[in-house]
Amino acid sequence: MTTDQQRLDANARQFDRIAARYDALGFLTRAALALAETVRVPTGGRVLDVATGTGTVALALASQAAEVVGTDIAPAMLQQARARAVGCPNVQFVSAEATALPFADQSFDAVVCGAGLFFVPDMPAALREWRRVLRPGGEVVFSAFGRGLLGPLPGLWRETLAGEGIKPGAPPLGRIGTVEAASDLLVQAGFQGGAAELLVLPYALPTPAERWSDIAAGLEGLPLADLTPEQRVALKTEHLKALQPLFAAGPLTVPLPLILAHGYRDAGESNGGGVAL
Repeated sequence: MTTDQQRLDANARQFDRIAARYDALGFLTRAALALAETVRVPTGGRVLDVATGTGTVALALASQAAEVVGTDIAPAMLQQARARAVGCPNVQFVSAEATALPFADQSFDAVVCGAGLFFVPDMPAALREWRRVLRPGGEVVFSAFGRGLLGPLPGLWRETLAGEGIKPGAPPLGRIGTVEAASDLLVQAGFQGGAAELLVLPYALPTPAERWSDIAAGLEGLPLADLTPEQRVALKTEHLKALQPLFAAGPLTVPLPLILAHGYRDAGESNGGGVAL
């Protein structure tokens, strides 16, 4: 039986493998920035960005906050994030797991997580931990993806891989696939005003090459690493040909269904202790 720690270790390894090209994943960057736009940080506030990846959300919030701390379990992701944060003295990145944060109780004004919660084996435990480090009245914001992400594109990629006898990589999006599922997680963790909404954003791809860039940059493209250079070239050529009919009339726009969930820690709660970083 696979344990939670084994799942976490596997997650860290797969994200380390794609860290160097992760920022080329266009739809994920768009989703991260859309989440950041919904976060309201009080003057002088402190923000925690869990599963920060390469730091896109953390850096987007740096101008609002006095301090932003990003955490992740993948060392290569943190390395990329730190490189991007050069010149941002109020942003730091720390290795930490989402359910065991090395921060004092009630020490952040906001906790955010962009498209990362569904990777955590014990999601309710993660949200309880995020609530622990929130100050009274503080906000938690996390995102996930609804059904129909990128329209026909993921299915077409699966078909291409299946034709070669290859199993595609895929994130566990179905763990938070609806607004109701996101809201329930907030309520179960004790957040007040727990609510979620679905925003269907347009995601434009000018040519098939941009779709291939997304594949190569993300988890969908993990199987490519196990192929020879010649096999990768052949598979790319095959898939670009399969994509051509979708771009026959010009640039292709596909849906980016983004679930945004917001909750608050009761403003009437008293302060507690904890172990500071």
